[in-house]
Amino acid sequence: MTRNTSRLIRVGAAAAAVAGLVLAGMPGAQAAPQRASSAQTTLHVAITDKALYVDGPTSFPAGQVHLIFENARSKADGETAIFRLAPGYSWSDLRADIKTVGENLFAPHGDKQKGLKALNHAIAHLTSYGGLLAHAGDSVHGTLLLTDPGTYAIFNDSGQIPNSPHWLTVTAPAGYQALPPADGTVVAQTNRRFSGSSVLPANGTISFTNHSTESPHFLILQQVKEGTTRKQVIAALQSNSKPTFLLSGEFETDALTTNQSMDFHVSLPAGEYVQMCFFPDPKTGMPHALMGMVRIVHLK
Repeated sequence: MTRNTSRLIRVGAAAAAVAGLVLAGMPGAQAAPQRASSAQTTLHVAITDKALYVDGPTSFPAGQVHLIFENARSKADGETAIFRLAPGYSWSDLRADIKTVGENLFAPHGDKQKGLKALNHAIAHLTSYGGLLAHAGDSVHGTLLLTDPGTYAIFNDSGQIPNSPHWLTVTAPAGYQALPPADGTVVAQTNRRFSGSSVLPANGTISFTNHSTESPHFLILQQVKEGTTRKQVIAALQSNSKPTFLLSGEFETDALTTNQSMDFHVSLPAGEYVQMCFFPDPKTGMPHALMGMVRIVHLK
């Protein structure tokens, strides 16, 4: 749902400036090299212009899942994610809720209360375990943590409505039930802020955790010119002017529900970056970055 809602946000009038900052997809982001992982289960996911393919077991023990994602689309960004739906809440229900959110929170002449109701209904009926975005032709990887037995969906989250679900059966826990050590940390907090390491690896593994009690969050790492301030970023997001401080490095995850964690590998240019989340606020519908969920860090 994160990528869906973020895309909807970006084409909505309320986030016109966001489009200038994030939508275009920054060229020059480097594909991360694949590394040997201590994860118990490995899923290789590939997306093309026509379909999403999953190579790996469809049934495996709860614990670490190493996700390798290749975007073989000809031009567009691609994203995959893993969700778990609550009992009685179907894939069709999820798609209907996301469609309602898009039509009412981010489209002209929508019913805001109807959109917020659908957003909160979806949030209450799914658990988001994260996922990865890759630019066309790139491959990225990370480790997700699936700790509860049950049925999960790994799917194509590249468009406005999730599609192409592949169903996974997670059995009793085995192996490590925590993520491997990372080189830096990012934490989403309840007050719509980020915390964690102020210096992150430009080439290494970053752990992302959602400690917020009120909402899912996702993470965008966007390179900016040295000296760019948080105030400047927020001002650009809230205006219709095109930012002049953007550089090429970028990485994006999919959503994490409260108390979920994932890690991801980056290979990015060193320098100053801004951390942002554009998940719509469950109370107002406003993208979190426009509410101040912006933090300046450095990658070295």
